[in-house]
Amino acid sequence: MMLQMQQTPILRNAFRQLLVSKQFHSKRSGDQHKIKSQFKWRNVSYVRLGALVAGVCAVGYDGVVNDFTYCGSFVRFVRSLKTATLIAVDYLGLDKNDPAYEQNIKLVHQNSANRLLETCLLNGGLYIKVGQGFAAINHILPVEYTQTLAKLQDQCLPTTKADIQKVFQTDFGKLPEEIYKEFDYTPVAAASLAQVFKARLHTGQQVAVKVQYSDLQKRFISDLATIIFLQDIVELIFKDYNFGWIMRDLRKNLVQELNFEQEARNAERCAKDLRKLTYVHVPKVYWGLTMRRVLTLEWIDGIKVSDIEGIKKLGLSLIDVDRKLFIMFAEQIFKSGFVHADPHPGNSGISA
Repeated sequence: MMLQMQQTPILRNAFRQLLVSKQFHSKRSGDQHKIKSQFKWRNVSYVRLGALVAGVCAVGYDGVVNDFTYCGSFVRFVRSLKTATLIAVDYLGLDKNDPAYEQNIKLVHQNSANRLLETCLLNGGLYIKVGQGFAAINHILPVEYTQTLAKLQDQCLPTTKADIQKVFQTDFGKLPEEIYKEFDYTPVAAASLAQVFKARLHTGQQVAVKVQYSDLQKRFISDLATIIFLQDIVELIFKDYNFGWIMRDLRKNLVQELNFEQEARNAERCAKDLRKLTYVHVPKVYWGLTMRRVLTLEWIDGIKVSDIEGIKKLGLSLIDVDRKLFIMFAEQIFKSGFVHADPHPGNSGISA
């Protein structure tokens, strides 16, 4: 009993030391874990900050060097992908066994056409060109598409005055108002790759000035790749869709269309080939005011070849107009071999 009483304080002290040791070890381990955790989250924060700084630098570099060409391409890609996805979902949701199927599909056609129109207008450039191409095949596509996309033949989201001036400063070294006696910065029409403005020469002659979008050459490759990619995806989902050939066919000539000097030469050749047809008039080219991105042509008033009511109001015979159009294209197809291959209503006019 005496032995137990003597050993009790010793055991008690040993236990107390062991407990203190464990508490210290536990505290040290907790501190180490806390330090590691803080270090880990600090690293994550540094990574996020680094990524943010890198992103800001990349966007800033693209803005300074490329006028946000690559950032703009990404935005247009996402916008186009969103439009394609919404259209696909609408069509996949149709039920052919539904008694109201015919009515529903017409509604989907119209909603899809409206979405395409909005996307083309927002993206501009090459997208307008493609939209015009679809509007021209009214013998294949539903009327909801062709009538809606036909607005792309003369409708656009105008660029800024500074953008137009930038093209002239780069190509001519002068502003439009220094070159022409009058220059109206309000576009009268949207060509697929450019906008058309009305101007007046110092001689008093009224002219049409076609000015290419300033960033079009830089964004051409990425936009073309996006459109072809989306069409390939649509073809995989919808087996009945077989319009991918339109884009692949356009691709061959689009590069040449970016050169307005080539377009001017084509116009003069066309005028020469059709000179014996007195009812055909090809606008005169003003070479001194024409460059790769600016084309100055004679201004001609008229109405669209598709405006049947307008043609009747002019007192013209639809049969006579139809016959002359056939003769004009037959002359190109069967005789000269040099054909106007983009004769949509925005490029063909009728005047009394």
